[in-house]
Amino acid sequence: MNASERRKELLKWLDREGSLSTREIAEHFKITKMTVHRDLSLLENRRALRRIHGGALANPSSGGAAKPAAPESAETGQGKCLVCFRPATQHLIYSLALDNGEQKQACCAHCGVSAHILHRDKVVMAMTADYLTGRQHSAQNSNFLMGSVAIPCCHPSMLTFESREMAERFQAGFGGTLGNLNDAIAFLEHDLSIDHEKCPNCFQG
Repeated sequence: MNASERRKELLKWLDREGSLSTREIAEHFKITKMTVHRDLSLLENRRALRRIHGGALANPSSGGAAKPAAPESAETGQGKCLVCFRPATQHLIYSLALDNGEQKQACCAHCGVSAHILHRDKVVMAMTADYLTGRQHSAQNSNFLMGSVAIPCCHPSMLTFESREMAERFQAGFGGTLGNLNDAIAFLEHDLSIDHEKCPNCFQG
């Protein structure tokens, strides 16, 4: 398969899935991540897709032109969590793409899920990092471990795992409840009161 055929196949795959991570693309086509970045840059320049942190998002527009990403500003706090404003570290980072083209980052899955609650239907795609490996993957396909005694960032603990087996092993040692993204949203909605776009736990005295 040559580069042109690969990019055509990538667009078809992305259209079916809605979002893909850089790692998924590299493994599927057996190419380097650098090649993936080149392909995504070229396709984004052609307005065939939208790049986000850790992957790409299918072009949502019907007219064939993707919405341009909103420019970062000092007010958005690039590199800081959109909920608690802490620095967003690579190992726990949770990235969201909104329907207006904006890309947001949260410091951890706890704040990332809080952002889902805050922005509701505006979230069109989200990527999270595996707690053990740091590998980016779709939040919609992730395994969320909620309320374990391991609290690397915000409380109550919320960790994400790409592998269900590894999530269950971690749960066996550290407790908590396993579920999907919808379960995680329900968990925070039940236990927390989101007020004025702030995570109440992160803003405790």
